[in-house]
Amino acid sequence: MARVYIIDDEETIQFLYKEGLALEGHEIIGTAYNGHQALQEIGNFTTYPDVIIIDHRMPIKNGLDTLKEMFFQEIPESTKILFITADPTVKEEASKLGVSHFIQKPFSILKLAKMITQLFTYEE
Repeated sequence: MARVYIIDDEETIQFLYKEGLALEGHEIIGTAYNGHQALQEIGNFTTYPDVIIIDHRMPIKNGLDTLKEMFFQEIPESTKILFITADPTVKEEASKLGVSHFIQKPFSILKLAKMITQLFTYEE
């Protein structure tokens, strides 16, 4: 299944993502609490994740600002970016920045896990 990197400032949400995605067989390769931390870690990856889940509203560096800076890093086109937010007004901008899927809160963790599974089932 997919190798997943999670960017979200809430520890509880990270835990829920980890547990829910593990139920579908996905591997969590790392987490970050804000965009600044994520950009530092992504820059050091030797093997990139299949999926990056990024929340929009975070301290220090929000999701949109993180996406803008991710363009300057060597992230493979095969890496899917799932952008999560409760604010539908950022959907258009996020899409322009290369987001694979926009997920509006609230949603079920199981739905997220199945979405990731389907992304990679159709590619095989």
